[in-house]
Amino acid sequence: MVSATIDLLKKELPVEEGSLVLSKDVKTGLVLVDVVNGFCSVGAGNLAPVKPDKQISYMVKESARLAKLFCGEKWPVFAFLDSHHPDIPEPPYPPHCIAGTDEARLVPDIQWLENEANATLKCKDCIDGFLGSVEKDGSNVFVDWVKKNQIKAILVVGICTDICVLDFVCSTLSARNRRMLTPLEDVIVYSGACATFDLPVHVAKDINGALAHPQDLMHHIGLYMAKGRGARIVSEVSFAAL
Repeated sequence: MVSATIDLLKKELPVEEGSLVLSKDVKTGLVLVDVVNGFCSVGAGNLAPVKPDKQISYMVKESARLAKLFCGEKWPVFAFLDSHHPDIPEPPYPPHCIAGTDEARLVPDIQWLENEANATLKCKDCIDGFLGSVEKDGSNVFVDWVKKNQIKAILVVGICTDICVLDFVCSTLSARNRRMLTPLEDVIVYSGACATFDLPVHVAKDINGALAHPQDLMHHIGLYMAKGRGARIVSEVSFAAL
């Protein structure tokens, strides 16, 4: 039933995906959204997968591959880390990624970014990383990163496709359109390096207040919404001879 629904959705709401070949001709930055234990590592917390998840595992693998390649070429990398104060809830979600816990750390495959001079890490306490980058003095760490590095395109990966990734992409596109992110031109989402969680309807119905969240369906919807807002969606990312 779910498979048939997804097939119908993809037919009625198709997402055309291209390919991306990265080269030094276009200054590109990599943005990793919430590739932290609390969302990706089995059993790590209330919002972590309860068993190995193919979509999430592949997202982590591709995110790590890209991070290595970008840092190897000294191209800029920006990583958001979901991080919450224990006394400040984020409804409708249960407590998760509490600051100072292992949940709020990058997954083991990319923890090396914590000591990587080429990477900028930003803890955020809200769904939208763009808003989460606003400092007390009104400055924005992400905006400053784009301008400092003169980035013309960002490649966005991470979790969840339809939640944190989508909200960040939408806000970034709006900021770009308002000329707040000059010289940024393109916001590119790599579908294979994005993932979301799976909460089938038969499980959700037994959880008070929970909304069903079938993984493949919501992943597709997230990509569709991002494309509708003006993002480029790609299914392949490769590097030109560097």
